[in-house]
Amino acid sequence: MPIRRTLERLMAGMGAPEIDATTTIVDAWPDIVGPQLASRIVAVAVRGSELVIRVDDPAWASQLGWLEQQLLTRIEALVGPGRITSVTARVAPKDAI
Repeated sequence: MPIRRTLERLMAGMGAPEIDATTTIVDAWPDIVGPQLASRIVAVAVRGSELVIRVDDPAWASQLGWLEQQLLTRIEALVGPGRITSVTARVAPKDAI
């Protein structure tokens, strides 16, 4: 069995979106958040239906609360409904994670 199919089965069993959905989000991130924010807010992982992003300043983490629904709407348009249902920010320097 090809490794990709095995990984997708494993991820589906954990409730995670398909690999293509995850890479679509990462690849389209500058379009999702805009080019200015893309340098400060970076998509780093998907855990179940949660998108984890890295921010380099705690102020951006709190700003995420205001942007979450807008981000989820844009992500849903790319990967379909229900695949990503929340966004969580982790504060870390740009060279971390």
